[in-house]
Amino acid sequence: MRIDFECSGGYAGLLRSFHGDSRDWSPELADELATLVARARLFDPAPEDFPGEGAAPPDVMHYRLTVVDGDRHRTVVCNDVTAPLPLHPLLARLRELAGC
Repeated sequence: MRIDFECSGGYAGLLRSFHGDSRDWSPELADELATLVARARLFDPAPEDFPGEGAAPPDVMHYRLTVVDGDRHRTVVCNDVTAPLPLHPLLARLRELAGC
Protein backbone atom coordinates (compact mmCIF):
# COMPACT_ATOMS: atom_id res chain seq x y z
CA MET A 1 0.00 0.00 0.00
CA ARG A 2 1.21 3.50 -0.83
CA ILE A 3 0.02 6.60 1.03
CA ASP A 4 0.58 10.21 -0.03
CA PHE A 5 -0.79 12.68 2.52
CA GLU A 6 -0.58 16.44 2.71
CA CYS A 7 -2.05 18.73 5.34
CA SER A 8 -2.08 22.49 5.11
CA GLY A 9 -3.64 25.50 6.73
CA GLY A 10 -4.48 26.05 10.33
CA TYR A 11 -3.57 29.10 12.34
CA ALA A 12 0.11 28.91 11.38
CA GLY A 13 -0.50 28.13 7.71
CA LEU A 14 1.36 24.81 7.98
CA LEU A 15 2.26 22.63 5.04
CA ARG A 16 3.33 19.13 6.04
CA SER A 17 3.30 15.75 4.35
CA PHE A 18 3.75 12.04 4.84
CA HIS A 19 4.58 9.82 1.88
CA GLY A 20 5.46 6.19 2.00
CA ASP A 21 5.01 2.60 1.03
CA SER A 22 4.09 -0.20 3.40
CA ARG A 23 7.14 -2.16 2.25
CA ASP A 24 9.31 0.49 3.90
CA TRP A 25 7.40 0.74 7.20
CA SER A 26 7.70 -1.38 10.30
CA PRO A 27 5.22 -4.26 10.33
CA GLU A 28 3.38 -2.57 13.20
CA LEU A 29 2.94 0.71 11.30
CA ALA A 30 1.93 -1.11 8.12
CA ASP A 31 -0.75 -3.08 10.02
CA GLU A 32 -1.96 0.02 11.85
CA LEU A 33 -2.35 2.08 8.67
CA ALA A 34 -3.97 -0.80 6.77
CA THR A 35 -6.52 -1.14 9.58
CA LEU A 36 -7.21 2.61 9.62
CA VAL A 37 -7.64 2.67 5.82
CA ALA A 38 -10.09 -0.26 6.04
CA ARG A 39 -12.07 1.42 8.84
CA ALA A 40 -12.18 4.68 6.84
CA ARG A 41 -13.89 2.73 4.04
CA LEU A 42 -11.85 4.60 1.44
CA PHE A 43 -12.48 2.01 -1.24
CA ASP A 44 -16.08 1.16 -0.31
CA PRO A 45 -18.15 4.33 -0.59
CA ALA A 46 -19.33 6.13 -3.66
CA PRO A 47 -17.42 9.31 -4.56
CA GLU A 48 -20.28 11.46 -3.25
CA ASP A 49 -19.58 10.09 0.25
CA PHE A 50 -16.46 12.29 0.21
CA PRO A 51 -17.83 15.77 -0.39
CA GLY A 52 -14.53 17.50 -1.12
CA GLU A 53 -13.25 20.70 0.40
CA GLY A 54 -16.41 22.79 0.45
CA ALA A 55 -16.57 26.05 2.33
CA ALA A 56 -14.63 26.15 5.56
CA PRO A 57 -14.03 28.69 8.27
CA PRO A 58 -10.58 30.28 8.43
CA ASP A 59 -7.75 28.33 10.00
CA VAL A 60 -9.11 24.82 9.44
CA MET A 61 -6.74 22.16 8.24
CA HIS A 62 -7.03 20.96 4.63
CA TYR A 63 -6.08 17.46 3.54
CA ARG A 64 -5.17 15.67 0.35
CA LEU A 65 -4.88 11.91 0.75
CA THR A 66 -4.09 9.36 -1.92
CA VAL A 67 -4.05 5.65 -1.12
CA VAL A 68 -3.00 3.03 -3.65
CA ASP A 69 -3.49 -0.58 -2.65
CA GLY A 70 -2.90 -3.04 -5.45
CA ASP A 71 -5.27 -2.09 -8.26
CA ARG A 72 -7.38 0.13 -5.98
CA HIS A 73 -6.73 3.87 -5.95
CA ARG A 74 -8.54 6.68 -4.13
CA THR A 75 -7.76 10.37 -3.70
CA VAL A 76 -9.69 12.35 -1.12
CA VAL A 77 -9.57 16.12 -0.71
CA CYS A 78 -11.31 17.45 2.40
CA ASN A 79 -10.88 19.63 5.45
CA ASP A 80 -11.67 19.44 9.16
CA VAL A 81 -15.28 20.36 8.46
CA THR A 82 -16.03 18.12 5.46
CA ALA A 83 -14.06 14.97 6.40
CA PRO A 84 -16.46 12.05 6.97
CA LEU A 85 -16.37 10.63 10.49
CA PRO A 86 -14.91 7.24 9.47
CA LEU A 87 -11.93 9.11 8.00
CA HIS A 88 -11.04 11.02 11.20
CA PRO A 89 -8.88 8.34 12.90
CA LEU A 90 -6.81 7.86 9.72
CA LEU A 91 -6.38 11.62 9.30
CA ALA A 92 -5.35 11.96 12.96
CA ARG A 93 -2.67 9.29 12.63
CA LEU A 94 -1.38 10.70 9.35
CA ARG A 95 -1.24 14.18 10.92
CA GLU A 96 0.99 12.72 13.64
CA LEU A 97 3.25 11.07 11.08
CA ALA A 98 3.43 14.28 9.04
CA GLY A 99 4.08 16.48 12.05
CA CYS A 100 0.90 18.54 11.62
